Amino acid sequence: MTGIRVIDISVNAPGPFSSMVLADMGAEVVSVVNPLQTKPEYAGAADDPMLAGRGGPNDALARGKSRLLLNLKSETDRADLLERVGSADVFISEMRPRKLEALGLGWDVLKSRNSRLVLCEITGYGRDVPHAARAGHDINYLAFSGALSLIRDEHNKPVAPQNLIGDYAAGGTLAVSAILAALLERARTGQGQHIHLSIADGIRYLLSDISAATILGGHSEESWRGSLSGGMPTYDTYSTSDGKWIAVGALEPKFIAEIGRKLGWVELSSLMERKEGWPEAKRGLAERLRLRPLAEWTELFADSDACVTPVLSLAEAHPFGLPQMADVVGQGQGAAEE
Repeated sequence: MTGIRVIDISVNAPGPFSSMVLADMGAEVVSVVNPLQTKPEYAGAADDPMLAGRGGPNDALARGKSRLLLNLKSETDRADLLERVGSADVFISEMRPRKLEALGLGWDVLKSRNSRLVLCEITGYGRDVPHAARAGHDINYLAFSGALSLIRDEHNKPVAPQNLIGDYAAGGTLAVSAILAALLERARTGQGQHIHLSIADGIRYLLSDISAATILGGHSEESWRGSLSGGMPTYDTYSTSDGKWIAVGALEPKFIAEIGRKLGWVELSSLMERKEGWPEAKRGLAERLRLRPLAEWTELFADSDACVTPVLSLAEAHPFGLPQMADVVGQGQGAAEE
């Protein structure tokens, strides 16, 4: 994407993640930061390294970008931004619906400055829904989309899986896809376009397969909770003798048979054929996997097709052939300031 210029005025994860990906692809990204608040404010950031990292020297989402200090409530600074829009290719925002218009930065204004511009507006719930203007974060969009109902613990409590699904998958990643598609279309027509991406709708899009099987197929939601959310014995996590955890992800009979062979428990395959045998299969797996430390199980299953892997911490994961941390989050620097 060399030669593509991106202006990103977003603050929270979805927008900065999408512009980080574009920067990784070679785009020239300018991150607009309010000089009155150069870092996002989060409760608990004082002693939470993940929350405290945003806007700091190790902020991965600032990788490959330059930083421009502008107060968008200032007429002078808005004029500066609009001047830059004239030579930009992409403009990313994640304000609530119609906030851009209130600032004098709506699509009609931006398009009049640059008809080739691609505006990607990321919102939480959508632009034209009754709750469009409400505040929210990943967990709220998961809740509204139906996804959170599918992810529950052993007590049937809905549990949010960090902020990966809404912010980074349905928000940031789908935004990148939409922007690339718009740039491809622009190459054909010469015209930019206004992308409106709702995180809640993006999550529903990611749920297409599950929704079709439940709503259209007439199956219960519990059927999904009972399989890929920890209910299926061979698709769950288990504690080992040293208090660590191992993940079992065998869906196909041949992989389940391999687990049984490794554990010396051939009856596992027959127990997994019908759901009535699942409680005994789960108890049996829990009892057996609790007998050895994680390192021994890792070695036992290392060269097998049993779909059994250790649950690694972030620090433990990198020696397993993943890129070095510096390659993932940069060399310890945030965005360069213009």
